[in-house]
Amino acid sequence: MSTRSPHSPAADSIDLRATGKAFWRWKLLFLACVLLLPAGAYYLSASNRKVYQASALMRVQADPVDTSLIQGTPPPTQPQATQTAARLIQTTDVARAAAQLLNPHPHNPRALLGTITATADDIGFITITAQASSATRAAAVANAFANAVVAGRVRAARGQVHQTIIALRQQLDSVRRSDSVQRQQLSAQLQRFRALLAAQGSNAAVVEPAIASGQPVSPRPTRSALLALVVAVLIGGGLVALAQNLDRRVRRQEELEELTGRPLLATIPKSAFAQPRNAPARAFEAFQTLRAALMYFNIDRVVSSVLVTSPARDDGKTTVAINLARALARGGKNVVLVDADLRKPQIAERLELRTSGGMGNVLVGEATLEEVLAEVEVPVGDGRLRVMPSSTAPPNPSELLNSRRMRELLQRLEQMSDIVVIDTSPMLAVSDAIPLLDQVSGVLLLGRVNVTRRDAFRRLLTTVQAARGVTLGVVATGVRDSGVGGYYHDYPSSNGRASSVNGARPVGVGSR
Repeated sequence: MSTRSPHSPAADSIDLRATGKAFWRWKLLFLACVLLLPAGAYYLSASNRKVYQASALMRVQADPVDTSLIQGTPPPTQPQATQTAARLIQTTDVARAAAQLLNPHPHNPRALLGTITATADDIGFITITAQASSATRAAAVANAFANAVVAGRVRAARGQVHQTIIALRQQLDSVRRSDSVQRQQLSAQLQRFRALLAAQGSNAAVVEPAIASGQPVSPRPTRSALLALVVAVLIGGGLVALAQNLDRRVRRQEELEELTGRPLLATIPKSAFAQPRNAPARAFEAFQTLRAALMYFNIDRVVSSVLVTSPARDDGKTTVAINLARALARGGKNVVLVDADLRKPQIAERLELRTSGGMGNVLVGEATLEEVLAEVEVPVGDGRLRVMPSSTAPPNPSELLNSRRMRELLQRLEQMSDIVVIDTSPMLAVSDAIPLLDQVSGVLLLGRVNVTRRDAFRRLLTTVQAARGVTLGVVATGVRDSGVGGYYHDYPSSNGRASSVNGARPVGVGSR
């Protein structure tokens, strides 16, 4: 006995198929996310104001005063001092100085601070980046800040050197003329600082001025749309998973089999519910399949009566009951079709039977069994089909179906036929058919794909089990036509003659 690993390729392919079906089922929801979110992001991004960016590169020394003329070598780079200089660029004083260099001058120089950033590296370079609504304005703002920094540092350095020169002059004036050595030293220092004053300006310089860029840095509608597309795919996938988990309807015919643990006997296509003249031959072939599966899966059990039921209206139980009876008759069976729906019977109308009474009249003693049974022609096959229609809706349908006479009537019908097919009211809508569950050989449970709710089907199964009914199998109705039965015209019928479409149409008026 072979076992299959849950991670086998077959299991993975089943999961992939289920995932694909889920996405296909909720394709409109997924497509709405994938199309609308990127389109909205593109539109919003394109409608935003364009922003241009320009950067100026400048070099600064750690010391505010350039002493390279005195020391002979430039001072070493201090990353911390460069970071401090970059931070000082984004101050109000620098903004005021930069505003004076711009044309036109901004009314609020502090507003310029929100448009620039200054970043420093470890080797003494600072990048000043400015943003504006035009490329030329962005370049002008970046250059204005760079030039303001250079001018400010030059003024500060010259101011410090000038103060030192004044102090040296005062010291020189206070030294006696007889002290020639000290006066010579002070004079030499004074000369060096005068030279240093003239050399100030190299402690900060613009290495590369900002130039106007032809492309805005924002908005970027295409990039925004692509990012939104990635987000939309994730959101769409999450919404599909959420919708799939919240959806309680039966979406696959296999789910009916999983819910009950009983075999799926047949899938009835949507075309079976069409008007008889419009229903294709493959729709009736589905009922032939149901007939064969009903006998095959219950080969060890004598099936003398079958009750067809479903959770709610419009699941197709009446259509299945009628056409199953016809299929059994075409297979050579002596069949009696009973309309046990005493509230809203439809079998007589579907088969265009004209009767003066029905099952309700027999149960109350107003008619005999022979008087209400109607013979229905079976065009193909050696079987026999008789129909016991319902009657005018009685005031007490539940009591009639739970009566001793109903049990005796069912036993008599089983004795006079090979199999009895019973159509009932929807099990979860009314409780009329519950007393019949333990009187019949078995029950066929119907669920309509994309309509029947899983919790409703579970309650139907629980009701059947609680009433000691025997579930023969499940039938999925309303499935998409898959072309099964395409060879129907080529196969002979049970009597050896070629199957004819005439007389083989399923009775499908309505959808009950």
